Amino acid sequence: MCGVSRKDRCRNSDIRKRCGLKEDVVTKVERGILWWFSHLERINESRLTKQIYRANVCDGKVGKGCSRKSYANHIDGILKNGQILSTRNRRDCKKKLMGVSEAREVCKDHTMWKSIVSAYSSGK
Repeated sequence: MCGVSRKDRCRNSDIRKRCGLKEDVVTKVERGILWWFSHLERINESRLTKQIYRANVCDGKVGKGCSRKSYANHIDGILKNGQILSTRNRRDCKKKLMGVSEAREVCKDHTMWKSIVSAYSSGK
């Protein structure tokens, strides 16, 4: 894309600057996941997409090791890693991170959620 091969051994951040990219791929994908999450929360309950989203597919036997990760757990991880602050109790001295339950409420207000997602940057 910008004439750099792997043999040149350049850092990814340098190549992103050369190409004019402002964010890495992971941040862009996570931003898309947050956008899709808000879309799923706002659509009508009778839509098939919403019914599949709400379905519990983790029934059954789970093998050894970690339990299966739900979509809500994945969203919670993105919110925590991106360090998206809670909109509740802004006067509080403690800065709390937003959880999934609060995100479900906030994403109903599309303009507020859009501003949160557009300001999102991965805290990794």
